[in-house]
Amino acid sequence: MNTRRRFLQVSSFAVAGLSHSSASWQLAATGTPNSPESTSLRDYWNDFPKYLTAAVNDARQRRKSELSKITTRAQAEARASFVRSKLWELIGNPLDKTPLNAKKTGVVERESYRIEKLVFESQPQFYVPAHLYLPKAGNGPFPCVISPLGHVSEGKLHRSYQIVFQNLARKGFAVFTWDPPGQGERFQYPLHGTDRSRFDPTGEHEQFGWPAFLVGSTTTQFEVWDAVRALDYLATRSEVDMSRIGCCGHSGGATQTMFLCALEPRIEAAVVVEGHTENVAGANYDPPGAYADAEQNIVGSLKAGLDRGDLLSSFAPKPLLICYTPIDVGTTYSAHYEQGTREIFHESKDMYSLFDASDRVEISVSNVPHEYDFFHRRATYNWFNKWLKGRDDGLESEFDQSPDSTLLSTSTGQILTSMGGRTAYRVNLDRLAGLEAARRSAPGSKKEIRQALRKLLALPARANTVPSTRLTTSSYQNITVEEFEIQSDRSIRVPGWFVKPSTPASKLPVVLFVSSSKDRIFDDLPLIKAVTQNAVALCAIDTRSWGQTTPRLPSSGPLFYAHGVDMAYSLVSLAAGIPYSGQRTYDILCCLDYLRARQDVDGSRIGLFGNGVQGIEALYAAALDDQFRTVMLDSVLADFKSLVGSEDYNFKVGSFTFGLLKHFDLPDLASVVSPRPLWLLNPADPKGESLPLSALPSGYARTATIRIELAPIDKAFREWVQSTLL
Repeated sequence: MNTRRRFLQVSSFAVAGLSHSSASWQLAATGTPNSPESTSLRDYWNDFPKYLTAAVNDARQRRKSELSKITTRAQAEARASFVRSKLWELIGNPLDKTPLNAKKTGVVERESYRIEKLVFESQPQFYVPAHLYLPKAGNGPFPCVISPLGHVSEGKLHRSYQIVFQNLARKGFAVFTWDPPGQGERFQYPLHGTDRSRFDPTGEHEQFGWPAFLVGSTTTQFEVWDAVRALDYLATRSEVDMSRIGCCGHSGGATQTMFLCALEPRIEAAVVVEGHTENVAGANYDPPGAYADAEQNIVGSLKAGLDRGDLLSSFAPKPLLICYTPIDVGTTYSAHYEQGTREIFHESKDMYSLFDASDRVEISVSNVPHEYDFFHRRATYNWFNKWLKGRDDGLESEFDQSPDSTLLSTSTGQILTSMGGRTAYRVNLDRLAGLEAARRSAPGSKKEIRQALRKLLALPARANTVPSTRLTTSSYQNITVEEFEIQSDRSIRVPGWFVKPSTPASKLPVVLFVSSSKDRIFDDLPLIKAVTQNAVALCAIDTRSWGQTTPRLPSSGPLFYAHGVDMAYSLVSLAAGIPYSGQRTYDILCCLDYLRARQDVDGSRIGLFGNGVQGIEALYAAALDDQFRTVMLDSVLADFKSLVGSEDYNFKVGSFTFGLLKHFDLPDLASVVSPRPLWLLNPADPKGESLPLSALPSGYARTATIRIELAPIDKAFREWVQSTLL
């Protein structure tokens, strides 16, 4: 039997229907469909791509218009200053500079250089294993190159990266590199009893990066701050010339180099190798477009008038080399990657020309697969030799091979087992503790919470009327089923079912269902009959990107979109300043307006039922609009706090609203629903498992009209309808 628990397990907490009986009602087999009232195409998978394309293209036009107004050096400098301040704000702002507590853990001596093995704290008890390469020939202080790393599990020990570091050291450069969280010796989610991670590097970054959104932080902030503190450490070393600092990185490390070009004024020259050198709002946007891993996206950037090109053009007039390979087109990056890289190069060239420094920005191409290959390495050496005055010997020496164990900065090969300290998700939880203290000292009123929620979700004003179309009408015994769609936003249609008694009273109470699929209401015919026999209507919808509205696959770039369209559309929506959760909440509110306008609905008796992940958005809608008379939430996360501190959870990025926990948590929204009845059925933990009532967050005690229980949905639903709608 396809039980409720089994269904939740299979669907990883992202789903659930109203009921879970094995009796399934298939309307097409047993109903008597009438001729359709509309011949509308049901190609809902195209709606959200069209919507997002319009939003992205609007952002592109606004940004390009602003760039066209920059015609003087002073305006270029003002733009760079704006980019720096706004970018810090968007990624989470600079942190407090706390003691580095740097420790040398060993030295590897080689013929022409030595490697110091180090550990420092970029944040308190957030340990960073690092290597400092120092030349043996010549007199210091030496020019220095810092190198954030790409997405490789072995981190700073990755062979092609070591080749770069070794050869720069031979050419008279100090080199400083470190493991990002989730890589090398810095796994945040190790498999217990092993030296391996539960995830690949991008998976690690996402696992703590999505909950970081809730506290107003990002994986970008974590990684950029590591680099800022790395430079602070180098400033303490007499061997390093801080007036000659370069930065180079490959792949994800190249994208970090791009961020540092915009944010870190101590960097004097940069080489970006196969990074995400493509604007999100590119020239030929094909949704979902050029999204990237957790730390390579900028939440709210398009809304703020920024894109990835600004990271590099704001570096003018300092020397900048952009390296790429066309092999990355449609594989590592999007189908328009080469065109996008050329666009960013020309944007930078235009900005550099205002400083009479066009010769300081160049582009270099290698026609081999994604790697810090020989051609990119040679270009890197030449660039830093030219601008930071290293020794230009034109050579790349043989690789100095040694066992990985000799290069470890920790005793066990992992920070957490050798030194302990805080994980990234613990850092998130500690930040939340500070936010909670601030909230306790100045709790928000119901009005203030609503205003904050509306702003966080970026909700537009609702129209006076909601366009709607009845597509079909079908009957079965004494039940009538209408298939309808409403238009909630530009190009967005929300399809739904409206189920009612065939001989209804003039005005019916109605329950609006929000779950993973509107079709779930047909899973249990006896329940439908029981409800409709009591003169209650049922309405189920697919909010955008759920069920029938799941966006189409892009027309190109199948390898690039390996993470799935849900992540891609979510991240581009965040960049555009229109979070998924807000868009879906808006769909629910528009459906409320549609129901209130129906002649057969009693607008004073509309209940809202939300399940699983979609239940969070139902709670948002209920908190924002008092027209929902009563609310039932089944198998919905009890609070976001538990998720922030969780090592494991079953939520996708679209469910995380940036900065939400600065203002409130889910129990606070429950209190906003009061004094209307709120039934919290089978509250869930971050993995989607039922939460014991003894573990329920204490904040729910502030809601006097709440009823919380663990119970089968069928019986509880009937009782809820009887006691709160009839």
